[in-house]
Amino acid sequence: MKVTYSAKANITHRTQQLQDGKSVEVISLTQAEHAQDAQDAQLVLEWSFPILDIAGRWHPNCRFDRSIKADWSHGEKSMSAVSAPVISFFNEDGENRGTFALSETLKEVRMSLGVHEEDGTMNCMVVVSLGALDSDCYELSLLCDDRNVRYEQAIREVGLWWEKDCGLHPASVPESAREPMYSFWYSYHQQFTDEEIEAECKRAKELGFGTVIVDDGWQTDDTNRGYGFCGDWKPAAGKIKDMRKHVEKVHQMGLKYLLWLSVPYVGIHSEIWKHFHDKLIGMDWQQNTGILDIRYPEVREYLSKVYADAVKDWDLDGLKLDFIDEFYQRRETPAVNEQMDCACIQQALDKLLAETMERLKKEKQDILIEFRQRYIGPSIRRYGNIFRVCDCPDSGISNRVGIVDLRLLSGNTAVHSDMLMWNKEEKAEIAALQVIDCLFGTMQFSVRLDSMKEEHKRMLKNYMAFMQHHQELLQQAPIIAQEPQNLYPQVCVQNEQTEITALYSRNRVVELGDTEESIIVNGSAATAVFVEAKAPLVAQVTVFDCMGTTVCSRQMNLSAVEKIICPIGGRVEIKSKEFVQ
Repeated sequence: MKVTYSAKANITHRTQQLQDGKSVEVISLTQAEHAQDAQDAQLVLEWSFPILDIAGRWHPNCRFDRSIKADWSHGEKSMSAVSAPVISFFNEDGENRGTFALSETLKEVRMSLGVHEEDGTMNCMVVVSLGALDSDCYELSLLCDDRNVRYEQAIREVGLWWEKDCGLHPASVPESAREPMYSFWYSYHQQFTDEEIEAECKRAKELGFGTVIVDDGWQTDDTNRGYGFCGDWKPAAGKIKDMRKHVEKVHQMGLKYLLWLSVPYVGIHSEIWKHFHDKLIGMDWQQNTGILDIRYPEVREYLSKVYADAVKDWDLDGLKLDFIDEFYQRRETPAVNEQMDCACIQQALDKLLAETMERLKKEKQDILIEFRQRYIGPSIRRYGNIFRVCDCPDSGISNRVGIVDLRLLSGNTAVHSDMLMWNKEEKAEIAALQVIDCLFGTMQFSVRLDSMKEEHKRMLKNYMAFMQHHQELLQQAPIIAQEPQNLYPQVCVQNEQTEITALYSRNRVVELGDTEESIIVNGSAATAVFVEAKAPLVAQVTVFDCMGTTVCSRQMNLSAVEKIICPIGGRVEIKSKEFVQ
């Protein structure tokens, strides 16, 4: 491995072999002095390895692109508010072929691991933008895992490494973080009143939701979108007359209440604009808003106090803190001055979140904090206990892929779908496919309930009851996601008693395990599922449609590959298995 540093420093490099077969490259540097050239200093790591039996690559924000890149590609960027510094290579069978992760999760990191066309090797370059260091000494670790294990295991253990060896302890996760949530964003956008919210909340409770999120719009009477009125964070008089009484009414229904706030934005039409218009890292004129410069202590003080006061004054159960990934250096970002206490924006963000959480915990120990994909890395996981899939309205596949990606790396943090929505005339079994796509996460939902068809309600109640009954297994058991290169067409979790498999493509064969119960959920457009028993067995097989109605229930002799008729959006439950001697 070649290690270089663009400023003057003494560099040492050692390899540490771990007991589990992984290794860590440890780079230590000591700057001779805080020289001028250290302001833009970069630490560069370079190595290579032969490309053998590699089908694709995974990183936290790869989404639909699992392809191997060339070494001249731009690479993958991470920082505190964007993604995470890890890349994993896998073969066609989902076996790990090389997983690499960095201990530096705060500062900007560029990981360029790509094909060297001349000789079929993987050229690897990691560039860490260190800038001016807080101290003269700095240490970086690169975790290298080339074990022949499942790729899911390799990625999962990176998350554990960050937690245990890098000291990035995640925020605690209240049980309420795993309850299904009703969101007002897609269903109402900015057009609602407190009476409308309360009426919809009553309907949401009847369907089985545990929490509601009131999104953008509560802070302004303007409904033209954009963020020109953000920053004051006072309820719009024309929408919510008394926020505390309003939240109390929702609490009386048995629901928790989360409120949306846009962290970076201070709109040009806000009262606070005149105070902070000269403390910005940039402008978004299309949205009529500035992006606050959190390197100023007074900016962080204002923001953290706003959030703590909102929770205290209105008795909120949590906050949806949005657009955190807008905190990054821009061309127009001002240079550091004497009024700032941080040179690095990412360090300032870490301070802001730490200060905010300290205040929020004093108000409510089990506070719920939602962050959205892309800001889902190990640094920011210390401050949020809900990670939500990036906006993907009416796209079940985006939710499925996003949930699995988040689950692989996020440990015990609650993973939520983006809000489900569909046309009110959609067939119930087709709408059910979206629900099944978020089976292994906590469902967020945003369809107007006052006009929802009864068959949609029946389908939703059925799957919400199913997900609640199997909540611990579905949301917390290690996930096995087949064929990442094909966007996870088969996903499974299991414990000693039950295995649950969701199928997202036709004609796949599910090999029955040794559990007492096997449940196969049909998340495809096929009208049958195929199962294969390890040995001949007798089983009670029950088939349900998407609304939970029993289609058939009979005893079957299962041997070799068997075809079981199952409606779209339905499921097959195989119980009381007895091996035939």
